[in-house]
Amino acid sequence: MNTTKFYIDGKERSFSIENAPEFKFGKDQMLSSQETDLTFYQDWYQTGYIEKDFMDTEQFNYLKKGLEDSIGNIIKRETVVDTSGFNLENYHHYVKSDADHMKVVSKTRDLFPNDFNFPISELMPRLGKILNLNLINIDSKTKESLHIIVRINRPQSNDYNPPHKDVYEEVDKNNYVPSFVNFWIPIAGVTEKSSLPMAPNSHLISENLIERTFEGGKLEGNQYRVRMIKSWDGKNDLVRSKVKYGQVLIFSPHLVHGLATNEEQDKTRVALEFRLFKA
Repeated sequence: MNTTKFYIDGKERSFSIENAPEFKFGKDQMLSSQETDLTFYQDWYQTGYIEKDFMDTEQFNYLKKGLEDSIGNIIKRETVVDTSGFNLENYHHYVKSDADHMKVVSKTRDLFPNDFNFPISELMPRLGKILNLNLINIDSKTKESLHIIVRINRPQSNDYNPPHKDVYEEVDKNNYVPSFVNFWIPIAGVTEKSSLPMAPNSHLISENLIERTFEGGKLEGNQYRVRMIKSWDGKNDLVRSKVKYGQVLIFSPHLVHGLATNEEQDKTRVALEFRLFKA
């Protein structure tokens, strides 16, 4: 079997890349710049990410309850599962089959404000305030609204993306580098065994040193739209974010991240993700 290795917090893991698209190196250029990266003038730009306080306990509990109700409604609408007693951490005890899970995540990875039963769009200006930027979810060039994503990762599952950069799809398809910033908010089941891994400083590496696919990716038999990165400047190690509840993980879309394996035994991990542009 064709495999590749990555390190997460120093622990070696081997992953199947059987039948993956071809891995190649890019051009001699760095995609992150003051024109293409909204994090360029932040004092944490060199690292590429930061964890910031975002809400108090009451605000967090309100957000979690709103997401719990919204996801519960999606489960009821898309499956025949009885959601009595449902909560986010025990999602896997309710949505037990891969088929039902795919029905749910096909909706939760492509959401807009009116898909939620609470005013989720009120979070956007608060996120922008952290960076002292006026942010919206509309790309000024393409005029497209970027969706909100609820990431649902069952324990001991393959519910994760391979290492990737969020800008690559537009770069490869349209030779366009979108300028947005990523916000990742932990909601449930986020621990040192399930948090999002990052590759610090990887957004500063020239593309000719990054080995990746240019037509989606394949990992552990799962097909992905994101381009999979195999190595960056000869490295293949990531560190999990230490983001806590009530905080938000903010990172450059040029940063290598992913491989968020959920190594918990009995907790589903849920996170809320925004990608916002400068207004």
